[in-house]
Order: sequence, then C-alpha cells, then structure tokens
Amino acid sequence: MTAQDLTNFLAWAEENGIQWDKNAIEVREGKHGLGVYAKKNLEGGFEAIQVPKSIVLSAMSTGIANLLEEEKIEGYVSLTLAAMYEASLGAESVWSAYLTLLANRTPAMASDLSEDARELMKKCEAYADIETDLKDMQSDYDTIVVPFIEKHADVFTEDIKAKFFSFENFRIMTAHVSTRAIDVDDYHVSAFVPFVDFINHSSEPNAEHLAHEDVCEVCGALSCEHMGEFESDDEDVEEVPELAQEKREARAAAKKAAAAPKEDESDEEEDSDWEDEDSENTCDIVLDEDVKKGEEITRSYGPFPNKIFLSKYGFAEIGNPDDTVTIQLEMIRKAADGILNNAALVEERVKWFLDTEDKFIGESDDEDSDDEHEGGCCDHDHEGHEHSHDHEHSHAANDAADVDEEDEGEDSDDEDDFPRDIMYMDSDGAVDDRVLMLMNVLFMEQEQFEKVQESEDVATEYFNDVFLRRDIEENGVEIMEDVDEEGTETRKVELEPLTDAARQIRKNVLEAILAVIRIRADAYGVTDKTTAEDDLEALLNANLSGALFYGGVCVQGEKQILQSGLKHYGDLLAAI
Repeated sequence: MTAQDLTNFLAWAEENGIQWDKNAIEVREGKHGLGVYAKKNLEGGFEAIQVPKSIVLSAMSTGIANLLEEEKIEGYVSLTLAAMYEASLGAESVWSAYLTLLANRTPAMASDLSEDARELMKKCEAYADIETDLKDMQSDYDTIVVPFIEKHADVFTEDIKAKFFSFENFRIMTAHVSTRAIDVDDYHVSAFVPFVDFINHSSEPNAEHLAHEDVCEVCGALSCEHMGEFESDDEDVEEVPELAQEKREARAAAKKAAAAPKEDESDEEEDSDWEDEDSENTCDIVLDEDVKKGEEITRSYGPFPNKIFLSKYGFAEIGNPDDTVTIQLEMIRKAADGILNNAALVEERVKWFLDTEDKFIGESDDEDSDDEHEGGCCDHDHEGHEHSHDHEHSHAANDAADVDEEDEGEDSDDEDDFPRDIMYMDSDGAVDDRVLMLMNVLFMEQEQFEKVQESEDVATEYFNDVFLRRDIEENGVEIMEDVDEEGTETRKVELEPLTDAARQIRKNVLEAILAVIRIRADAYGVTDKTTAEDDLEALLNANLSGALFYGGVCVQGEKQILQSGLKHYGDLLAAI
C-alpha cells in the first residue's frame, strides 16, 4: 500500500459521508497493519466513526445484486462475488478507492501456507479447519462461481473473467471477506464497512460496533410499507429500534467534550458536529471507555478460540482467555468404558444425557428478560466454536457469535444448533459443564440414575450439587448470592462430606477426565511435568512471522491447556 492509496481512500470516505473527527483520531500503520489511533485523550461514549449504510459494500448494494438474488447465491460467496465484480469495474465502481486500498493489502492467511508448513500444525485443531476451508473454497469456486459467470457472459466477458475472476482472485477476495466483513443488519447481512473495518481486534477492547440490525429485509429501511406486509392485523406494530438512551447521552456528552475548542482553536472547526439522529442509518464505532492519546481504538471480533481466529482472520492470541481444546464424545465413551468395562451401560447413559441435557443447561425463556432463565442448573450456552462449511458459509459473518435469543424459536427445524458430540476444555484446563455433567451421569450408582431419570427436580438438585462442589473445591468459592424478588442475599456455602460411594464416583469421574485429556496430550507429548511456557519462549525467539507464527501460537496454546488440565485434575485426584 502506498501513502497515496490511503490519502485517496480518506478523501473518498469524506466525499461519501463517512464521518470522523480528524482532530481526534487518525488512520496509520501499527503493529497489526492499518489501525485507528487517538490523537488526543478521548472519553468513553465518544463516537469515533460513523459510516452511512448507503456506502457499505454488500450483496444487496453491488451492481449485480439482482443477479445474485436470481441465482439464490448467499453467504460469503455472494459477498465475494459482489466485491470481485466491483473491483473489475475499476474507477467506475463507487468503491474504487476502497478496493484499491484492499488490493494492495492482501491478508496473510493460514490457508496460504505451503503444504509442508501446514503439516507443522497437523496436531493442532486449526489444521482440520484450514484444510477444510481450502477444499470448500475450491468446491465453491467450481460449483457456484464458474457456472454463475458463465451463465452471465454479457456481464463477465472473457477478458473480465481472465483478469478478475480466476480462482486466485476468488481466494484473495475470500480472504478479505473473511477478515473484514461485518454483520450489519437484516438487509445487508454481512458487508464490507469501509473505515470501520480498520478497527482491529483486542481481547480487551475499548470500543464497539453499533448498528440497527432490525430493518426491512426488502429495502433496508427502519420502517416501511414492506414491513407492514408481514404483520397480521392483530399483531402490535414493533417500534423503530433505538440505541439505548444512556448510550446516546454518553455519546453526546463525549462528543461535546472532544469537540470543545481549545483557546487557540477556531470556532469554525466543525469536524465533530454530527447529528446523533443520523446514527439510525449508520454503522458506528463508539468508545466503551476512555482512550489516551496515542492508543489504538479496538473492538472484539468475538470470544473465539485461536483455531477460529487463525482460520478466519489469520492471527491468534497468546494467552487467549477464550481458547479451547475439543473433546469428542467418542473419547468420553472410551474413557468411561475403560473404567466400567460395560459398553452397554455407557451407551444407555450417553443417550439419556444427549436426549435430556437441554432441561438442565439453562436456556433463555423468550417471554422473560435476558437476565432470567428457567429450568437450568447451569447457565452456559451451547454455542460452541464449530466451523460451518456450506454454501451459506459462516465465514463472512464476523460477528456470528452474537445470536439473538429472540430468534431461537423461529428455526424449529434446526433443533441441534450445536454439535452434540463436541465438548471443550477451557483455557485454564478445566472441562466444560457438559463434560462434567455427562461424567457424573456415567458413574453415578444405578439407583441414583433411576431417580434422575424419573424426576427433573431430583436431576436438577443432583447437578446443582455437582457444580456447587466444583465451585467450592476447584474454584475456591466461599460466598454465594441468592437473588429473588426481595433482593440479593449473600451466604457462606458449605458442603456435606462425601460418602464412600460419592467419593468413588468422584474418583471415577476424575480418572475418566484425565484419560480423555491424555488422548489429546499423548499426541503432543504433553504431561503435567512438561513446560508449555518454554515452548512459548522458543516460539517467540524463532523469528517466525505471519500465519506460520500464529500457527505456532495455536499449537502452544493447546499444549498449555492440556498441560494445565493434567495438573489440575491430577491434583484433585491425589487429594481424594
């Protein structure tokens, strides 16, 4: 990228109504490429960037939107084709200056690594995602892109196809889509949002992306005649969505503070005098907290493990608090049968757990507020981090982790919105709630299992005790809060001593968890005595860069989780 490319983009952005206070922020090169930085101290609530939705590049705004709709091409392929078409127009495209900037900043993706380099990550979970992405990308190009451009030869001439629609062009634009596309609203769905996409990721962000998502799917308006067509006469008309009043007030106050002229500044400066009302049709970057002069403005791309960050965005985080190691259901079956030597019992109880677990893992009641949950003893979601590889590729949905709970009941045909045979170890080495529940189901006494089968209340009480014991014995919790209509009451929690039978169940659960962890750990040569910390130091001194370095971060992170898990559960077992 040349300095002129950035200058041309900023001029284009201003011409097309993108708003930013030039005295408050700047775009410049940083540790992770282009980023947005504070030029002075900024207060939380300050609106750093405001991009009209009329200038976002999506499958609905491109010049071939009608063709994409006719052919029913959706997901990441539709956005990739839209951007490729606009790039083929050159200076005639509305987004020419923006696409020129992107063309000279090709993302370094793990899928770009040589086969030999990727082999170095073969034990890492990201490896399978990367290999699947490569195969899916080729398949999508062969089965969707090629037939599409051949069918519309009047638009995609032979010269245009050769210059702009090769598989290499498709691969590069797919990388831009994967790393830059942002969920906008129900109309654009996922789109390129110029300027906003310069905001880099941080696990400790200081800003967030705000946009009104509930718009007309036909025309993109907040309220229109199309929306009325889908409402029955006896349904209440939904009010036009608004940003929370407190956020609007905070934004206004911060904007006023940042815009206040210093003694030597002219009153004629109006860069930050934007109307808040315009935000209804914009994508905004708003600061969540104060940002000091020189600091980068960042947002969170989502609570993803490193394997997703690597395959989707081309980077990974050292010490990622959301990193995970996958536990497959078959591993649990194998570990349990090794202790019980009763495959039939294991299968019976696994089936019962899978059939009934939703009753005991908290789900939001659509009619209640987001903070109220019924029927669950634990309140962890089922979202998981699986990669989707169909023609409605989830690659383009950079904010896909944010699932609107109000929509959960609409897709009744899709009962399993997460893979039932996949569970996780968290970044600290602890197994997730589903693993702990299933292990206890597998090893509880037959009499207890029959009681749990017969009564949800008995099952809920049993699982509550399991999680309470974990919180106290493993997490050091001493005080619990009870919340009811009268308020919040704190109490000191105590546990009854384990009976001999309960102690044996606990022992079996811990041994099975360790057996599961060793299945993955043995492949890496990890034990509770190995030092993943040394691996990290060696990686940092290896002078690697780009996707190869971040692949090493993925490997080291998984080894650290496995090592922590072996030590944690080994210590618990030794204490029994």
